[in-house]
Amino acid sequence: MITLKKTIIATSVALMPFCSFAAQQLTEEQANSLQSFKNITIRGAFYTDSDYVMAMSKAADNEGAASFYITTTNISPSNDTLRIVYAKLYKSDAPKAVEQTESLRKFEGVYEYPKSKAIRLEPFNIVRIRGYFPTDYDINQAIAKEASAQGAYGFYIDSRSEIGSNLQIAAYIFKKDAPERKLQPEDAIPYDSEAGQLALAKGGDAAMQVEKPGYYSPSAFNEKYYADKFNNKVIDKTTTTTATATTAKVATSSNTETTTPVVTEPQRVTRYTVTLPDGRKIQELNDATAAKMVAFDTLKFRGYYVTDQEISYQAGKRAIEAGAKYYHIARVAHDSKGPNITVFIDLYR
Repeated sequence: MITLKKTIIATSVALMPFCSFAAQQLTEEQANSLQSFKNITIRGAFYTDSDYVMAMSKAADNEGAASFYITTTNISPSNDTLRIVYAKLYKSDAPKAVEQTESLRKFEGVYEYPKSKAIRLEPFNIVRIRGYFPTDYDINQAIAKEASAQGAYGFYIDSRSEIGSNLQIAAYIFKKDAPERKLQPEDAIPYDSEAGQLALAKGGDAAMQVEKPGYYSPSAFNEKYYADKFNNKVIDKTTTTTATATTAKVATSSNTETTTPVVTEPQRVTRYTVTLPDGRKIQELNDATAAKMVAFDTLKFRGYYVTDQEISYQAGKRAIEAGAKYYHIARVAHDSKGPNITVFIDLYR
């Protein structure tokens, strides 16, 4: 009961600042669809994400903005205790963002899509080929040829792996009028977290911030899911041209004749994951996601760490030992004398 009481109190305190100011924080998707009228920066001793979001909301109000989007945060180079927060500001009647004219390469009559475009579209098939491709041009040509044979308008090469002297390539292919994929927001609250369950119980706008079953990750395709969905086989191009054509024909025929419907599986947002030697895992939350959640505890540790991966591993290890499901690195402070740093982490259930 004590823990529940603390959670409810913390939730109330966290929500109050957002009601104090009119300027609302936008998601990345919302911000990208609008034209900003100004960029601003604030500095302060912000010890939690809620602190700097509240401060930015107040600053946006003073600038006459209706909303804001925090682009990045970092530590002040002149003072390790200060955090610098950058944001774009938007008017209530902000015009829609002007879509940039795309300049796409074309191979075998099929356009090569960048990831930023492909990730938003639903593929109608996946092409996986294996063979010897000495250059990227050879890879694009081979994939485009298979895509063209299936009537594709665009393709996106998602992965490549070495198998001896050969490469195995996986690419998604798209129709010209490909439907939009249902994407999870990057700052979605994990649905198995305490905050996620509270938001779902609350319903309305709060529930819309939680990861949704059946929605896709906004940062990665799930190759196994699509390979199973399209009953896909790898097309072996390591043999002769005649044999290759036969193999390709068989693979394509298999795709069309034996395709079985696959129930869309929940695909969670891809987050940085720390895995301990005993197999236990924990995921790191980004700033935007952590700002929507209430930590049940905060820890700090000090030491000498060279890379971000080392810091994340040490933070994740301590978070797991403390019984957390997720963690967020809230602040990193460098010693004024010496190479050591102090890392502050927020813990979430």
